[in-house]
Amino acid sequence: MISLTVVSFISKSKSASVITTSRAKTINTIVIDAGHGFRCENGCRHGSTGENVSEDQISYEVSKRIVNELKRQFPNLKVLESRPTPFFVDNKIRAEYANKNRGDLFVSIHCNFVPKIRDVRREGTRTETYYAYTGKGKKKKKVKKTRTVPVYKTYYLPNPAHGTETYVFAAHKTDQKEDIILENGEVYENEKDDSTFNTNVNDPLVKQQIALWTKQFFANSVKLATIVEEEFVNIGRFSRGVKQRQKGIWVLQATAMPSILIELGFLSNEEEESYLMSDQGQEQMAQSIVKSITRYKELVEKPAVTPPVNNGKK
Repeated sequence: MISLTVVSFISKSKSASVITTSRAKTINTIVIDAGHGFRCENGCRHGSTGENVSEDQISYEVSKRIVNELKRQFPNLKVLESRPTPFFVDNKIRAEYANKNRGDLFVSIHCNFVPKIRDVRREGTRTETYYAYTGKGKKKKKVKKTRTVPVYKTYYLPNPAHGTETYVFAAHKTDQKEDIILENGEVYENEKDDSTFNTNVNDPLVKQQIALWTKQFFANSVKLATIVEEEFVNIGRFSRGVKQRQKGIWVLQATAMPSILIELGFLSNEEEESYLMSDQGQEQMAQSIVKSITRYKELVEKPAVTPPVNNGKK
């Protein structure tokens, strides 16, 4: 048995010409997730590593800036950290933490990485000595011969991949998202309504509502991700766009709320690594994400206006 809130959008006004507004969802709790973390006391890394810094370090530093700025701008907003220390937190615990605390938004911070490009080039030739047999039977003999063969050399070149990208949960994994929502019941529905009731999770009405929430979460995730990439472009970053990964990203599937994963840049790119290590770079990225969350918050909290109903009256 779970408790679910069904929100009615039917106007209770007696006047047919009154314009009504549906109650907007309020953003009360935001979970900031710093990706990866130290695996052990002596500094074992988890995540990608550039020439001079690791992903867990950058994601932690930028996440702290985001949290502090959100708390400063929105003192009444609950801003939580799924990884409040430099140390590693299991993905399952991160998702459970977000769901248990009834998060309205889950924002995971990461850095990207790609391997160097392997380039095999032909660089001249060399003479090779080998032995072959000629003749048959008693006339068969071993003969020394030479031949010219190509010489190849392997180079590993810097990969030019760069820019930001933001992921949303994979649409083809909708069933997994719906399962999480079913498990958490009313956790993500923070509206207050008189029509709250208890029912079995196999009830068709519940399943229909879960499917609706899943679609809304996906739409809102894409909405926020798009705003994030827009803000990155505004500070001069190259955007690789909003993406879904075929394999899926587990924490995005397992959080019962709109959720995104932000790749701040490529640590495999020397220029981007230097930028993300700098105080200016970290501050710019954090401020852009805070601006994105602010824009998203204003957008979803704005009441939707319903056109007036005529009911045949002039």
